Amino acid sequence: MKQIKLVFIVLLPFLLTLSCKECKEPAKPNIIMVMCDQMRFDRFGAMGDMSVKTPNIDALSHEGLLFKNAYCPSPVCTPSRASVKTGIFPPGNGMVSNWVPFKEKVAGTTDINRYLLTERLRSQGYYTGMAGKLHFVPAYDKFGFDYKALNDAPYSVYANDDKHSDYIKWLRETHFKDSDTDIVGIFDRDENYYPESIYNFIMGSGWRTEEQHDIPWTVQRSMDFIENRDQEKPFFLFTSFFGPPQPYLAPAPWDTLYNPDDIILGPRFYADLENSPIFQMSSLGGELTKKLRAEWDGRKYKEVIAAYYGQISMIDHYLGKLFNQLKEKGLWDNTWVVFLADHGDFNGAYGTFFKGQMYDVSVKIPLIIKSANGQGLKGVREELVNSIDVYGTLLDIAGDTEWRNLPEIESRSLLPLIKKESTSVWENKVYSIIGADPENNLCMLRSGSLKIIRKAVKGSESIYELYDFEKDPFETQNVYGNIEYLDVGERLRAQLDSWQEKQAERYPEELDHSFKK
Repeated sequence: MKQIKLVFIVLLPFLLTLSCKECKEPAKPNIIMVMCDQMRFDRFGAMGDMSVKTPNIDALSHEGLLFKNAYCPSPVCTPSRASVKTGIFPPGNGMVSNWVPFKEKVAGTTDINRYLLTERLRSQGYYTGMAGKLHFVPAYDKFGFDYKALNDAPYSVYANDDKHSDYIKWLRETHFKDSDTDIVGIFDRDENYYPESIYNFIMGSGWRTEEQHDIPWTVQRSMDFIENRDQEKPFFLFTSFFGPPQPYLAPAPWDTLYNPDDIILGPRFYADLENSPIFQMSSLGGELTKKLRAEWDGRKYKEVIAAYYGQISMIDHYLGKLFNQLKEKGLWDNTWVVFLADHGDFNGAYGTFFKGQMYDVSVKIPLIIKSANGQGLKGVREELVNSIDVYGTLLDIAGDTEWRNLPEIESRSLLPLIKKESTSVWENKVYSIIGADPENNLCMLRSGSLKIIRKAVKGSESIYELYDFEKDPFETQNVYGNIEYLDVGERLRAQLDSWQEKQAERYPEELDHSFKK
């Protein structure tokens, strides 16, 4: 008996080592970034819109930090996403519009890999994966992902996204295996309703069943990644939904979840921004708004917004499945979760829809960060932050100590806000920029309660607007040039002009449009 006990004592360390190989998680925490496309910042319960059913997103906000004043680096898909993935605003990384590539050289490097979030995470030992929308070209590039299930767009109207779509391939191999249905042709038909029928363009025909939709497909591919990952490494997962922009109409039962008669249009809908020259000269504020105001009644707007709500609730439901998988596998506590959108959507505000402007409905985003292992605070932060700051935050979490030394980086790290009750060093201002031509671009600066917007006009003086959120929370009254705002307006104008000039110097010399039709 003594001999058996002695053998057991000798072998105990070895037996414990064997068991730890099966149960021990990597020392570094896992990271999941969930991104919605074109989700307005206030369209979920935790941000005050209690009419939208988002229990899983709301629960995430209660378990983590909700950033109530988060903005995107550019209110359009690719430029915003590229900035989050590189820590560099669009002029510096080269992706100043959709379907153009990164700069071939950044700060003397031969390629972008030195800056890519995924490549830097891989250098820290992370196994990387993505499912859904990435929207980088060339689409066949891995962009630092070990696992990639792509759904940039299901149609071929603007580019060849459909030819590289793993989602379209899956549809053809499963639900439409024995069918002659032209899947891409149907998506193209719906997308081509613009501009003749804005209603049909926004809504779509809702021809897919829930099982055929890309939302459950994206979550299932994400869950596949979790199931089949390299378990000896921490993981980074980018779950990116193509929704909720057009087509808004979700499949049953989500298409009837909200009664249009219950939708409240709100004060932004009734504002016309007549004293906002940048809005009036834009394609959204000019022709589109006039067309919709003339052709639609309030009921039409409510039908569209009800459909938008339905798709958000569908996303929330399937996110719950992904989160439950993490909990069942014992991964939830050791995983950082970031929930955000690439940009917003007017979604009826000022009588219009879509994106691409510097008003909060377009440039402000939802942002929630849940920390791993209780390392961060819970609650709400009011500071002004930008989703470009997520780049530095995640690299800090991963243990990357060199990213701050990269010469082009414009990201900050949100960890001081996540881990402390307050911070006296946070610079409470954010910028955003959009436009492929520095002589005709649009940019903004939000500083404290004030926001200034600048529209460059080639061959003429730039145009400005100024909004005071303390007095005008729904951003309806342009006060630029008003006597009481002259001094602060000039001060903010000088700051924004200076920032824009620096960005103008970083634009690529020429753009490669070969990836776009």
